[in-house]
Amino acid sequence: MAILIAYSSVFGAGFMSWDDPEYVLHNADIQNITADAIKNWFTHFYIGNYHPLTLLSYAIDYLVGKQEPFTYHLTNILLHIINAGLVYVFVNRIQQNKWVGFFVALLFALHPVQTETVSWVAERKNVLYALFFLGSLICYAGYIIEDRRKLLVAAFILGLASMLCKPAAVTLPLALIAVDVWMHRNISSPKVWLQKVPFLVLSIVFGLIALKAQKQGNFLDQHPEFGILDTILFAGYAYVQYIINLFAPVKLSVLYPYPQSAGAIQTVYTLIAAGIMVLGVIAYKKKWYILSGGILFYTVNIALVLQFVQFGEVLMADRYLYIPCLGIWLPMVYYLYEAIGQKGKEIVVSIILCVVALVFLFATQKRNNIWLSELAFWQSVTDTFPESAVAQSSVGGVYMKQGDYDVALEHIQKAVTLDDKNYKAWYNLGVLHLRRGKYKEAEDALDRCIAINEYSKALFSRALLFQQTGQYLRALNDINKVLEKEPNNARAYYVKGSCEDEDGDYQQAIGSFNKAIEYGDGDPIFYLGRGIAEVKSGNAQDAITDMGHVIDHNPKSGQAWYWRGLAKEQIGLEPCHDLNMARNLHYREAEAALIKYCND
Repeated sequence: MAILIAYSSVFGAGFMSWDDPEYVLHNADIQNITADAIKNWFTHFYIGNYHPLTLLSYAIDYLVGKQEPFTYHLTNILLHIINAGLVYVFVNRIQQNKWVGFFVALLFALHPVQTETVSWVAERKNVLYALFFLGSLICYAGYIIEDRRKLLVAAFILGLASMLCKPAAVTLPLALIAVDVWMHRNISSPKVWLQKVPFLVLSIVFGLIALKAQKQGNFLDQHPEFGILDTILFAGYAYVQYIINLFAPVKLSVLYPYPQSAGAIQTVYTLIAAGIMVLGVIAYKKKWYILSGGILFYTVNIALVLQFVQFGEVLMADRYLYIPCLGIWLPMVYYLYEAIGQKGKEIVVSIILCVVALVFLFATQKRNNIWLSELAFWQSVTDTFPESAVAQSSVGGVYMKQGDYDVALEHIQKAVTLDDKNYKAWYNLGVLHLRRGKYKEAEDALDRCIAINEYSKALFSRALLFQQTGQYLRALNDINKVLEKEPNNARAYYVKGSCEDEDGDYQQAIGSFNKAIEYGDGDPIFYLGRGIAEVKSGNAQDAITDMGHVIDHNPKSGQAWYWRGLAKEQIGLEPCHDLNMARNLHYREAEAALIKYCND
């Protein structure tokens, strides 16, 4: 109930332009659960990631609610509720105080740092991988308690499922070592390490797949190059700042940009991080297993996103704390009950933690407001980090969608000034100029973007530019590159067909429009394009069928009435009714056709 209250406003939220369109709105592979779609889930990368089971969950949502955002938000919230329950079960497996399990689960569930994972549709992979990850931990803990090999096998299978949801699950073998510590196992025993070998092999395989996916998506090394020392200092800074964000969630952000260079604060935080790790070793030697296991659990799960291998555009992200936070909450709650509860004051601890949870609940409610408006979402970043090129470009993108081009230009130009290697900022600038009809400026900006990163969206937009300026062969060159990266991109096939049509290759155009219809969402414009090519190639009967389909969906399409009239004339049918309809709908070419064919 507390989770539903905290996330109640999210049920009215829509999709964000940040990855949601690629995963849901424009993803033909989730619109039908077919053999081809399932094959694509397991053989293709999506936005630099490999997560077939996540795509299956989107496909189920699409089956239930099509593109209604409520369905996707509901699924995320339900998964978060289940995960909170799994946290409770897991914590109770490794220690005896059920109140500890309850409050660890409550803090996990209500902390505002979790909003990015739960409220963002594109982060389905995070809540879903966590479900199987926690299930694997529970089975492994059960194996330690009951010594039943079936539970170890179950832990392995659930670990595999977790990695098929998100590559972050590759930390599982090391997380299991933390469970060993929590449960007082002798981690110097060869048996303990041999049990991890199958998990480790799995992690290596999925780790290599993840690196390949990130490389193919051009997500590696997207920020300025730093030396080894700076990389270590940034990692140490992030390690400590994540913990600070848990205890003082006052300056949360959907992204935390890189500083220009590492300074004194990064050095101090790195020393603190080293001290925390040393504390973990000391705690283990002193048999403070809950503390040492917690530090180990936090460290191994957060290490993957500390940018030792540089990926993405940001130094930190709240979503990366979803699982690692358990390594902080468990020792904190456990030792509160140990220190105060043993004095007969368990009720005091419970009251304190209830108050903290209540504060988190209200903070989460407030934090969720940014997911109700895309402008508020990005402005929440620029308010905290005004020098973030990513955020400035994104704010500009929102204003561009709203048609406020002058304000959009101000923000996007600021973005490219702040970071002239930010390819998405150059992309947004190119699209903005394209919308304003400034083709030379648009081409220059898109060229800059593509020189940095052969971004599919930039290639697509440059193809549109070439199409609009009559450069059809150049447009086809770009759109073919898009289709190499995204073989199921219906819009790209539509542009390809349109260019082939304009270039006089009508049969090739019909083939491209067929692909657009096959992979698309039923958009009548695909049928319109094919119908026009069919008229031009003399295939009038098929053209009449396609134009009828368009007219059924949009009776005010003067273009469809016009081309159906021409198709009818080709095979001796009366075209004048259709041409009159086209003229009445102000389709300019209809007047000349009426004079030519209907002037009796």
